[in-house]
Amino acid sequence: MVNRSTQMNRVHVGKFFFGGGGWNGGHLMGTLYIPSLQVETSILEQISDKIDSFKKAIIHLSKKYNNLQYVGSASKTLIKDNSIDYIFTDPPFGANIMYSELNLLPESWLKVFTNNKKEAIENKTQGKSLLEYQEIMTDCFKEYYRVLKPSKWMTVEFSNTSAAVWNGIQTGLQKAGFVIANVAALDKQQGSFKAVTTPTAVKQDLIISCYKPSVEFEINFKTYQGDKVVWDFVNEHLQHLPVHIKKESNTTAIIERSPKILFDRLITFYLMRGLPVPIDAKDFQEGLKQRFVERDGMYFIAEQAAEYDEKKAKAPNFVQLSLIVANESDAIEWLKSRLREKPQKYQDIMPDFRIATQSLRKGDTLPELKDLLEQSFIQEPDGTWRTPNPNEAKDREAMRTKVLLKEFNAYTTAISAAKAKKLKEVRVEALRAGFKNCWEQKDFKTIVSLGDMIPQNILLEDEQLLMYYDIAKDRF
Repeated sequence: MVNRSTQMNRVHVGKFFFGGGGWNGGHLMGTLYIPSLQVETSILEQISDKIDSFKKAIIHLSKKYNNLQYVGSASKTLIKDNSIDYIFTDPPFGANIMYSELNLLPESWLKVFTNNKKEAIENKTQGKSLLEYQEIMTDCFKEYYRVLKPSKWMTVEFSNTSAAVWNGIQTGLQKAGFVIANVAALDKQQGSFKAVTTPTAVKQDLIISCYKPSVEFEINFKTYQGDKVVWDFVNEHLQHLPVHIKKESNTTAIIERSPKILFDRLITFYLMRGLPVPIDAKDFQEGLKQRFVERDGMYFIAEQAAEYDEKKAKAPNFVQLSLIVANESDAIEWLKSRLREKPQKYQDIMPDFRIATQSLRKGDTLPELKDLLEQSFIQEPDGTWRTPNPNEAKDREAMRTKVLLKEFNAYTTAISAAKAKKLKEVRVEALRAGFKNCWEQKDFKTIVSLGDMIPQNILLEDEQLLMYYDIAKDRF
């Protein structure tokens, strides 16, 4: 109301000249902006209008209320443990909107100012970097986790183009204890002013669906270790994932059911609890094949597989999600997909590989195609390359890990030198392997020291590196 009485209040030119009502356009939300055509509205007139609106509305309000509105800090509520059935949250996203600063005028009138020390935003003036923002968001997510009932869901709406903010939100959720089950687009139909006018703004928000594990699973997790609890986790997680997704009469792949993502979720679950992962990727994939049902490269429990088959029969055309190669791990998956179809020679792969790897992150070095093939695939006598069988894959993985750790050790040596400078380019896969090795040896100091010396975009935009760094920082 106060902002409508300032020079920030806009005139809706079309409605002013051609009628239709509503020419008093109000101020532009989300920013402090003075338009070229202004109209200052009397504060007394606005109070009179508000009173009339309240009178019209109050007769429709119920005299008995079955709901309760709580206003306070999201990081410290007075709500009981395990008492909420569902949470929908639309939190601040990095540096998108400076909420407390935008309230300057109304708060000046009220002479009550927001204590913004714990405001969850990224703001250079307030000395809040992305890491500080992530820490505040994590505190809020921990509180959500405390009050949410076991096995229940939380939905997080996300609207930001920054991969670093995206990873910060996901890391905070998982650090709080939530397990991410699905990410989907939310089409609001009507975009915001920025979404419509700014080419870099997000046109559709993302929805993160995550859940709090059941009491039974948490008890089993604390009681048992080894393989049993691994498969208990996978079984519970599969039950929380969507069974079938139909888009334009096609059956669409569910990436969360792929072996790679299932293993990533397992790793995250263990690391966030400070425990070593009791199984490697190869044994995990073998265990999936033995215990669960595979359909189109995705895994289901038996009842879900039957439901998937029934629904796919009505939409038989299967659409595999396209792979965008942004790093070395993606490049290897691209090669696996290509060579599964048929073995191919180096010269047949190279042209398409060059095209596919044009979107690498700045500061991330990608090995030559020849090196990738030698480290992860098998060459036949006729010169063609193929995917390895399970035994060959284990040997290749061991050889590749040795190479990666050697490169990682070179980085640690470089930053240990006198007057060491930050590393401008790094091999992310070497960092992942090295951070994992340091974690297993409880060498948290090396993770933090090296994390501080690599390009910040590499650290903040890579989910695995940020996860190791964030946990190591708490333990160092």
